Amino acid sequence: MEGHVVTTSPWLVMAINMTVVFAVLITLGVLMKVIHWIDPTKKKPESVTTPVAAPAAPVVSEVTVSANNEEVVAAIVGAIVSMGYSSEQIASIRPTATSHQWRLEGRLSGRN
Repeated sequence: MEGHVVTTSPWLVMAINMTVVFAVLITLGVLMKVIHWIDPTKKKPESVTTPVAAPAAPVVSEVTVSANNEEVVAAIVGAIVSMGYSSEQIASIRPTATSHQWRLEGRLSGRN
């Protein structure tokens, strides 16, 4: 028996392929929902829950404000606190390791 072409219409081939693809995607979605419902590894809800406070980061007692400008430190702390961290979680603020000459060279190289 020699192979024969069922259809030569590209639109029909596209419709069949799209139907198969979306049928498989829908089946996988339903399977994922079923697995989520019967998940054996899901933790059971506890009847009594007590909130646990997150441990704070250790506070460094030696703050070198002389190396940093106090206004810059205040701006950095304000930005970090506005992101949701508490001021007690900030351990230290250190200047960048790059020298002033490297930063200046990077700025000047962009002007070429």
